[in-house]
Order: sequence, then C-alpha cells, then structure tokens
Amino acid sequence: MFRLLFFPLIIATLAVGITEIIPIAEWLIAHPIKYQYVGMGMAGYFIVTLLGFFKKNLEWVRTFSHELSHTIVGMMFFRKIHSFEAGVGSGVMSHSGGLRFGTIFISLAPYCLPIFTYLFLFLRELGATSSLYIFDIIIGVTTAFHIGCFRRQIGLHQTDITSVGAFRSALFIVAMWIVNLSVLLLSIRMGVLKAFKTLAVEYYEDLVVWSKVALDFVMSHLGI
Repeated sequence: MFRLLFFPLIIATLAVGITEIIPIAEWLIAHPIKYQYVGMGMAGYFIVTLLGFFKKNLEWVRTFSHELSHTIVGMMFFRKIHSFEAGVGSGVMSHSGGLRFGTIFISLAPYCLPIFTYLFLFLRELGATSSLYIFDIIIGVTTAFHIGCFRRQIGLHQTDITSVGAFRSALFIVAMWIVNLSVLLLSIRMGVLKAFKTLAVEYYEDLVVWSKVALDFVMSHLGI
C-alpha cells in the first residue's frame, strides 16, 4: 500500500517543502548575524578535516553514525535489533520484525537524518540564553559532519540505496534534506520544538489548499 502512495506523498512533500523553505532562506539572508555561530562551527569543521586531523577516528565516527542512524530509525519502527557493528570504513546493523512500510526510512536514514545535529538542537532547548552560541557552534560542527558523511557515503555502491531504487531514493533523500534544513534554520530562530510545530502547521495548511486545488482541477475536467 505504501509503495502505491510513495510517489504522491513524496512529490507533495517536495513541493510543500520547497514552498516553505523559500521564506526561511529569505529570512536567513536578511538576518545572517543570527546564524554566525552555526557558520563558525561549520567552517571550523571543514578546516580541521581539510588539514587531515583525526582522519582515522573521523572515518570510524562516520561509520558509527551511519549504523546508528539505521538503528535509531529501526527502533522507531519497532524493529528488533540483532546486532550493531562499526569499524573504520565498514559496519553493519541487522534487524527483523516491525512495520513493513518503515523499510525505506530505515534504509535511507544515514543519508538524510543528521542525528547528532538533532541531539544538540534538543539540548539547546535546555540551555541558558547566554550559552546558546556554544550550542550553535556545535550544531554547525555536527551539520558539517553530516554533510561530509553524505558526500562520502552516497552512491549506487550502497545496497541501502539500490535495494530501494535509485530514483525513489533520490526523491526521498532530497525531500528529507529540505525538511531537515527547514527545521534546522527555524530552530536557531525559535527553538526546535516551536520549529516542528510551525512547520507541521504550515505543511498541513499547504497540503489542504493544494488538495482542494487538485480536486477542483480534476472535477472541472471531468465535468462534475
């Protein structure tokens, strides 16, 4: 059933996501100072990696985050986790049971779910106002880390992607990155909880409007 609904749902998510991220990006351009510490964290991470520091350990952390993403999302879909292994450049997580429609989320989680960034976005909610810049720097570092993981790990050599299908994977990953980027940018402005609430309301309202437009279009062409 989910496979039949995949393309309508993902296309709707893409369309609404693009619609909503445009004003968010415009606000960022108009208020860049709000994101200065996130930018500093990202720049710092890229400088350190370009200089080659912690190369071996960083490779292991990338693999660890990849398998951890599979595991976390697998548990969210009530999978029974059998094993979790992470080495330098290779790892594996095996599971069974649970909801069948969660497979695509589990398979593609490492390519579009910045788990460490979300961890610090939620911890930021608990921080004092005077310490938010520290969280913003760490959020910038983790965001850059996940971008680096995506760049190094994405490709048709990944069975996670080929098992889902290259085209379906591409649509899903792009849609989820738009959603996650929207959450990240809004969270720096208003906190992650309010960001989720705001986006949920905006997405729902957009989908209702577009559904009515689509229904009117179909009915007018059917002469109803």
